[in-house]
Amino acid sequence: MQKELDYYPTNAKNYTADEWILMLQEKDCFTPFLQEAIYVLVFEMDGKGSAKQISEITGRPYQVYNTSMAQTVKRLRKKGYTFETDLRNKSKKERYWSHFFNGYYEKELFIWEVKDSLQEAFMKYIGKFDRDDVLTYDNELANEYETIEGMKRHRTHYQIERNSKIINIAKKEFIKKHGELFCEACNFSFEKTYEIEFIEAHHILPLYMGKRRTRKIDLIMLCANCHRAVHNKKWNDKPIDEFLEYMKNKSIKY
Repeated sequence: MQKELDYYPTNAKNYTADEWILMLQEKDCFTPFLQEAIYVLVFEMDGKGSAKQISEITGRPYQVYNTSMAQTVKRLRKKGYTFETDLRNKSKKERYWSHFFNGYYEKELFIWEVKDSLQEAFMKYIGKFDRDDVLTYDNELANEYETIEGMKRHRTHYQIERNSKIINIAKKEFIKKHGELFCEACNFSFEKTYEIEFIEAHHILPLYMGKRRTRKIDLIMLCANCHRAVHNKKWNDKPIDEFLEYMKNKSIKY
């Protein structure tokens, strides 16, 4: 029986998906770092994870995500949106994560869980852009003498894996069988290269085909590069075996 989560009590308001979409569309309100955190949680971590875990994926200090939430709430308040002040019990300082996430402790880590309505809104918001399109947060133009760099961009390349349970089981059995996680297309190993245990699970039958029962054999382990490639228009309508055969014949081997 699954243990019921003990969510941290807050008095933050729960917005509807439509209200979140309006806020996401407000210019210069949702900070790039907060959008990045939500993106990583939704697309890489089944909607929940700690700031430290997000930081391990993005390479940024986890503190930037805490700061980004405060900045976003303050900007939205200036636009007229109502965010009730949510104070910590002991310090009486305002907390901001509770407006966007449900929170709970798990193995001494504080977990952010994207609120259902925000996750729904974010998926629709990101869905406005094609998979190869880029959302740019600084649209200043370059000239022949100088340009603006360091712009934050979101690239969407595969659909959210809705149920992490079967994925986690498949990964554990893959490790049991092979001793480690590696890409089944190019043999790349995050463990050998970066000393981190990571791989992405690709659905052989795409999630956009609708509701169905997913089995372990319906998943294949791919590195981030191969996962993006297999969703490219060159390959996304071809059997996975064709992609694997193509990669097998490539000269580059890890």
